[in-house]
Amino acid sequence: MRPTCFYQPDDEADCFHATAWTRGPWSVEHQHGGPPAALLARAVERARSEQDSAVVRFTVEFLRPVPIGRVRVEVEPLKRGRTVECLTARLWHGKTLLLAATALCLRRREVALNRSVTTSAPPPAPETVETYVFPFFPDPVGYQAAVDVRYVRGYWGQPDVTCWLRQYCPLLLGEEPTPLQRTLVAADAGHGIAVPLDPKVYTFVNADLSVHLARPLQGEWVGMQSQSVADPSGIGLCQTQLWDADGPVGRGLQSLVIARR
Repeated sequence: MRPTCFYQPDDEADCFHATAWTRGPWSVEHQHGGPPAALLARAVERARSEQDSAVVRFTVEFLRPVPIGRVRVEVEPLKRGRTVECLTARLWHGKTLLLAATALCLRRREVALNRSVTTSAPPPAPETVETYVFPFFPDPVGYQAAVDVRYVRGYWGQPDVTCWLRQYCPLLLGEEPTPLQRTLVAADAGHGIAVPLDPKVYTFVNADLSVHLARPLQGEWVGMQSQSVADPSGIGLCQTQLWDADGPVGRGLQSLVIARR
C-alpha cells in the first residue's frame, strides 16, 4: 500500500483529518509527533507578515497524545517587528489542547561577508545504502511506512547514528511540502533513529521538539546525525544535527520521558 498523505483537508480551512500514515510507535490510536508539528509549522508559514522571512526556531510542546482523527489549528502573532517576528500556534482535538508551539522568524537581508564561511561535509549520500524500516511500530500502516530511512553510520538500536530521511507522501493532500515542513517531519524521529534503550522494555516519548535553523533545507532528503542519552532519573535527551546535500542546516533537541513498560 502506497502512502497518500499525512492529512486531508476539511471543509473548514483550519481543520484537517489525520490519515493512518501519521500513526506513531507507542499506540495504534495516536499520531507520531512529526506530522502534527509540521502541520503547526505550515500554519506559522502562512501567517507570517513577511512571506520571505525565515523561521529560524520552531519549538513545540507535546501536551497530550494526538489522536488519529480531526484536528484544528490556530495561530496568532506574539510580536511583529521590522526584523523579528514571533508567532504561536496550537493544535486542538475538539476542546482539548494537544500541542502548543512558538516560532521565531527573522527577515532575510543580503549581507556581504568579509570572510568565507566553511562548513563540514555532509554524510555519504543516501543512494549509497538501502532503505531501513523501523521495527517497533504497532501497525504496518503508519509513519514508519511513510518515510524512507537510510543509515550511513551505525544502525538501528544504537544511540549514536547518522542517516538520511525523506517523506514518501505530502503533509497535506495535493500540496507540496515546504523545506520547514520536511525538516520537522524528520526531526521528531531523532530519538527513534538513535534509540537510547530497548523499546520492548522501555518507552522514551519526547515531551518537546525544538529545531534551530541556519538556512532552509534544500531537496527532499534530511540528513540526521542523532545522539540519545538516558538517565536513571527517567529523563533523556536526543540531539540531532540536521543536514542536506550542501552541508549543515540546523539542529534539533528533544526532551525524553523514560519509563519501563
